[in-house]
Amino acid sequence: MIEIIGSQDCPEYEAALNIKKALEKLWPGIGTSPISDDHVKIASSVKLSGYKVSDIDIVVAANFRKKRYIVPKTVFIDKNGKRVTGAKILVRSFIGAVELKDHDANRVRIEAGNVSVKYRERWKSATDQNDAQRYALLNYLKDKGIDNPWVFRCLYMRGLQELAIVRGRKVPESGVVAADIDATKLIMAMANVNGISKSSRDYIIGSGTSDSLDDVLSTSIFQSIRPSRLDRLRMDRIAARPGLARELAEGLGDGFLHLRGQGGTGKTVLLLQTAFEAFQSRGVRSLILTYNHALAADIQRLLALMKMPSSDEAGGIDVRTVMSFTSAWLDKLGVTDETKDFYLDYEKNCVLALRYMREGLVTPDELSSFKEQNADQFDYDAILIDEAQDLPQAEKNLLTEIYGQYSFAIADGMSQLVRGRPTNWKAVDESKNTKPLHFQECLRMKSNLGTFVNAVAKAASLNWRITPNQEAAGGRIILLKRPYAAYPNLRRDLSSRAKDEGNSPVDFLHCVSPDNVKAAGNKQISDLGALFETEGLEVWDGVDEMTRQDYPRSVDSYRIVQHQSCRGLEGWLVVLDGLDRFWSLKAAEAAEDYNADNASARMMSRHDYVQSRAWDWVMIALTRPIDTLVISLHDTQSPAAQLLLTLANGHPDLIEVVN
Repeated sequence: MIEIIGSQDCPEYEAALNIKKALEKLWPGIGTSPISDDHVKIASSVKLSGYKVSDIDIVVAANFRKKRYIVPKTVFIDKNGKRVTGAKILVRSFIGAVELKDHDANRVRIEAGNVSVKYRERWKSATDQNDAQRYALLNYLKDKGIDNPWVFRCLYMRGLQELAIVRGRKVPESGVVAADIDATKLIMAMANVNGISKSSRDYIIGSGTSDSLDDVLSTSIFQSIRPSRLDRLRMDRIAARPGLARELAEGLGDGFLHLRGQGGTGKTVLLLQTAFEAFQSRGVRSLILTYNHALAADIQRLLALMKMPSSDEAGGIDVRTVMSFTSAWLDKLGVTDETKDFYLDYEKNCVLALRYMREGLVTPDELSSFKEQNADQFDYDAILIDEAQDLPQAEKNLLTEIYGQYSFAIADGMSQLVRGRPTNWKAVDESKNTKPLHFQECLRMKSNLGTFVNAVAKAASLNWRITPNQEAAGGRIILLKRPYAAYPNLRRDLSSRAKDEGNSPVDFLHCVSPDNVKAAGNKQISDLGALFETEGLEVWDGVDEMTRQDYPRSVDSYRIVQHQSCRGLEGWLVVLDGLDRFWSLKAAEAAEDYNADNASARMMSRHDYVQSRAWDWVMIALTRPIDTLVISLHDTQSPAAQLLLTLANGHPDLIEVVN
């Protein structure tokens, strides 16, 4: 059985079809043979979330339980360096990262086995690019728990009719196929990179055990993703190309852009709109940075659905977490020490790297060389940072030193601080600095939800206000006096209503507290996620670190994250389970912070500081919904529960209370 996964209207899918046809020609009947005999999956335009390389043109994986042989027509090299001719090779399995290039011979250079291609008057090593893709895929599979997978790589050079022959040999001898592709050439090109093993009588090609290949074939990259109703709305919003986004895109990468506003006012969407417009109009390559893994995965899902490229040659939009991106630079600049605690020394290393540059130990020419030699990872025209008020100052200073102040566009959530004091983003030269744009109207939430969060902020004595969206009337707020798990009928009713309105489970967002998370083997799982699974529901449980590295591929997946990981996310229906517990946790953390003689805390009384910090966290969670907000309480006598219940008593027309 051969399956192709991916959108049909792209060159990568056409190349995947060519690979499928080649395999069927080599082994007739394999396209429809039982999975118990042969199982091949070919995924086109693969996006990996959370890895140094996010785009792979084609990933192919094959598991053969029925014996499949090839007989190459050309000489190959075995593991011992011996040249072999005419030998039969048993193909048990393979996993390959395939990079597609359409360059003609005038823009291809082959030297010492390295293939370089020309982009915009600059030569780039396609071999190095393909090798980086191989390692990204390998790390992805390892993170998915695959035991010792072997990943091959291959360049598919469709612009070359055939590879050149020098002194009777194809050049290069491995890792490359041309337009005259057949399955034997493809498999041998991949396997020849590292030589072919011999076991007993047979030469053998394999990427792992048969069971491990089954695991590979069941990973999420081999699952088709299709947009939900909310996905389509978000895609339409980004591609709408409003006048403001077009205006901002003209200067993106050449002037500091500062967007300010509370949660739900559309800052992140405008950043994405601006990056999209800059790519469409000028081919700009942008990097979106966020500290939140779940948000990075969410944006990656959206870009995958939009078929947005992220490569340095094509432009587009890439997504990383700010710490992983900065850490890659620290490693490149040689300031990390594997013997020390990475997280403990992170800010110190940022300061040290900055000192290297300012003292001339790392020169601007060296920085440019690092970017050019590692273009996929470091070469961006513009850096866009979501919730940029929350970066450690040393991290911000290092990034602006590397890329220049005017390469940045930032969204500032104002009071939505998570990691400490607000970051100072004052431009080096204010005369060139784009003036901050301040947004007050809530664009995400329906009007009732905007009114509700304003009421909560006022009751909690916060300096916080948004203008409710009057163009989107309605919105439902439900306050439960017990945990969400105690209301099976309500859960079914809410899901049914949302689905009747055209929404999918992936459009729902469930937030839980840390005490709702348990260890299950080497994974973390929420109590709510475990409950959903017993009810036969599909779950993307983002409380697990490895799960939230990747985005949900199915529209039938119910999303779950911890409250403190929800910033930037949204849902048609949002459930904040045990919100009072989350408030109490953050209040306790704020009390410790105050007791530790935090200077900013001492500007307020202990009570006011604790209350303010805890409610600031809660406000982030309260601004996630679009249509329906469900808040469940675990202790009706807790301070947060008392405030919400009192508020509900005063607004019975706005808030539904369920015993």
